[in-house]
Amino acid sequence: MAGHAQHAEGRKTPAQRWDALVVGGGIAGLTAAWDLVRAGLRPLLIEARGYTGGLVAAGPIAGVRMDLGAEGFVVRGQAATSMLAELGLRTAAPHGRPRLFLPPLAPGDGEEPSGWALHRFPDDAYLGIPADPLAPDVVAIIGEAAARRAAQDADLPGTVGTGPEDPADLASFVSARMGTGVLDRLVRPIVAGIHSADPADLAADVVVPGLRRATAELGSLGAAVAAVLERRRARRDGAGGRSVDAAVEGGLFRLTDALREAIEAGGGSVRTRTGAQWLRPAGGENSEGGRRSAWRVGIAPTRRGPTPSDEPVPDGAEEVVATDRVILACSARAALRLLRGVPGLPASATDLTVPVGAPIARFTLVARAPGLGGEPVGSGLLVAPAEQAASHEVSCPARAKALSHLSAKWPWVGEELRALHGPDVHALRLSYGRPGRPRPEVDLSVALADVAALTGVRIEPEAVIDHMLVRWDGTLPPVTPAYRERTTRLEELLTSVAGVEVTGAWVAGTGIAAVVGHARAAAGRLVGSPDE
Repeated sequence: MAGHAQHAEGRKTPAQRWDALVVGGGIAGLTAAWDLVRAGLRPLLIEARGYTGGLVAAGPIAGVRMDLGAEGFVVRGQAATSMLAELGLRTAAPHGRPRLFLPPLAPGDGEEPSGWALHRFPDDAYLGIPADPLAPDVVAIIGEAAARRAAQDADLPGTVGTGPEDPADLASFVSARMGTGVLDRLVRPIVAGIHSADPADLAADVVVPGLRRATAELGSLGAAVAAVLERRRARRDGAGGRSVDAAVEGGLFRLTDALREAIEAGGGSVRTRTGAQWLRPAGGENSEGGRRSAWRVGIAPTRRGPTPSDEPVPDGAEEVVATDRVILACSARAALRLLRGVPGLPASATDLTVPVGAPIARFTLVARAPGLGGEPVGSGLLVAPAEQAASHEVSCPARAKALSHLSAKWPWVGEELRALHGPDVHALRLSYGRPGRPRPEVDLSVALADVAALTGVRIEPEAVIDHMLVRWDGTLPPVTPAYRERTTRLEELLTSVAGVEVTGAWVAGTGIAAVVGHARAAAGRLVGSPDE
């Protein structure tokens, strides 16, 4: 892309001036641009793809607009929930209790080998880590022997698994404190379902921020989990009850829709199919109108890459934007390419290998299925990875890694479907794709077979009203401890560069709450940057 920069410089391309430029229109970019507008600035947000929202996307299925990507978030801090309130959106808790679909316990663990079976999520757990390992609902899942080992956490020094010399991955932390039973039968299937990664590949301080520190301070992991749950429930961040999960009433896509509307209503501008090509200091160059700005950015129209998962490619005449503030809220690959034009950043800072996420496929179907009226799996279920099963004698009867009973989990989905199609109509979503496995091939017959295996309800093809397959290949890269160290170092180096911030899941960590909080902090640091 250096050629782009040299070409533009040689032509002295006149620049259009904006108070800020936000590159990337996912939840991070929309959040940052919204906060800039609220601060009285006029930002331009560009998104290389044809829509805004990123992993928060929606589409019509059986006449009802539904979330096709992310549909909720774990409540973490106030950044996300306060934003929802300010936008006039209501939060909602998922209806019903989720389940785990697990292999039988190994012989000697209190259960004779039988088949895979459903278990209710423990009442008091955080990402599967129990506050009380001896609680009956925990013992039923992990067995008596594993529960007794996990209870030893209360007797261990708080330093075990929390010191700077200890491994920083989630699996090592959990197993050091509570043993492999909690790890394999609770944490591993939940993490695999939510993050599409193994806990051994995830930095604990990213996935469960503050939990290692709280363990050291309170003396046990169980006490730390109990404290986290108590704080979240006390806040009642829209989720209510025992849930620490939240969604937007009507669908999470309403959040990204509202953000875009608020940005444009406040004087900002949003342009899709437009990507940033280069970034460099403006020097003494003037934009149109004679104003000097700190940065010049080349932008150009884009078209789709070879596959939907690939980065869009430039496709049209280049323009130049002059601004004092740049927020890179795009993908890691695009952000690192742009940062190579920033003087003073060592080459090692942007020479970063980004982990590749698992290939993910989501199959949503709407069908007439009276047997689902009793909500046999509650709000849905997560399936334990077959290769991590405690017993390999009984193979997993389903290929899906998760199933959501959408019309039960989110009541508005069921209400809209019944209004259009009558009673006994249900929406289900099955998720496929695990780390290190081939790209999942899914069709209606595979999905219906999995529904029967996981719910006990057989749906005939002629009962299906509509269905849709959506792929999110590589969109959830595992944040390893080593990768986290590199991104933290990059952010530290960028503090010396005035007017440029990076945000997004690749630096903020996974989860909407983490991304929103990081994006708002980035925008906040730029609000005080000189404009005049």
